Amino acid sequence: MTDVLIITGATATGKTDCAVRLAKQYNGELISADSRQVYTGLDVISGKDIPAGSPAVFQYEVMFRGIGYRLVTYDLYGIPIWLYDVVPPTEQCSIALYQCLAGAVIADVVSRGKLPIFVGGAGLYIDAVVHPPETMHIPVDADLRKRLAMLPVSHLQEELVLLDTDRFTRMNNSDKQNPRRLVRAIEAALWKKNNTTPVSNGPEINAYWVGLRLPSEKLSVRIEKRVRDRWQHGVLDEVKSLTDFTQSLPSVSTLGIVPIREFLAGERTEEEAIQVWVKHEVAYAKRQMVWFAKKRDIHWFDSSEAGYHDKVEKLVGEWYTTR
Repeated sequence: MTDVLIITGATATGKTDCAVRLAKQYNGELISADSRQVYTGLDVISGKDIPAGSPAVFQYEVMFRGIGYRLVTYDLYGIPIWLYDVVPPTEQCSIALYQCLAGAVIADVVSRGKLPIFVGGAGLYIDAVVHPPETMHIPVDADLRKRLAMLPVSHLQEELVLLDTDRFTRMNNSDKQNPRRLVRAIEAALWKKNNTTPVSNGPEINAYWVGLRLPSEKLSVRIEKRVRDRWQHGVLDEVKSLTDFTQSLPSVSTLGIVPIREFLAGERTEEEAIQVWVKHEVAYAKRQMVWFAKKRDIHWFDSSEAGYHDKVEKLVGEWYTTR
């Protein structure tokens, strides 16, 4: 069982500052859990907390499905932070890839007697590390998917029942009607049928979750300040460099890119673009909190309250010394 501390919550709630403090107190290293900061070249718009003059330090390469990914660390006020700048923005960082990268970092950090501390609001990424799906590392079969794409839902259901009746029975009604879920279940069932070696999803994780939140009005103010700061510190040039990328890539769907492009094209004024960006960020924060509300094991703190750091440190200390 590997102990991992998680500092999460909506955007702009002060997660990184809290994580750095805890890392200094409990001999930890940070692992970014952000679905956009993992990409190279999206420094300003994704809000990477990289102090001026802090260079990337190459550590080692991790292989995933035949492709090598270079892991670097940055010095974040005396604490290393991992999983910035790993995946080119022309590729997709899947949950399976993130879990592979994070697993390698966890093993490295633990081997040196330090505490892995995840920091970020990508709940699905974090959950994939803590509770990896059974089928996560079963490879995609493009030919199979092409064939199955031609079948109606009723035929997909019948095929899954023949291959794995238990899996079909465990699916909820929504998933039983979802072609994508059915195809993946069939894909996994066929892979297991032809491969007797079990797939390893990494070490078992003992996670302690700490969540930060803010009253909605305070969060909106903080989000707008962050957006305006990024606007003044190079985000326009950064977005210009993405003009040749495929529109459907996850990296290009990063919040803020669309209104900035509209501004650069003369379709919006600067203030209009900023306000649209702020609106998108606020909506994203609300979606994050809806997802986190389903997690019953998160210990929540209002990061606008005076002395909240002391409360967090006390609670984490109790867990850390009795684990």
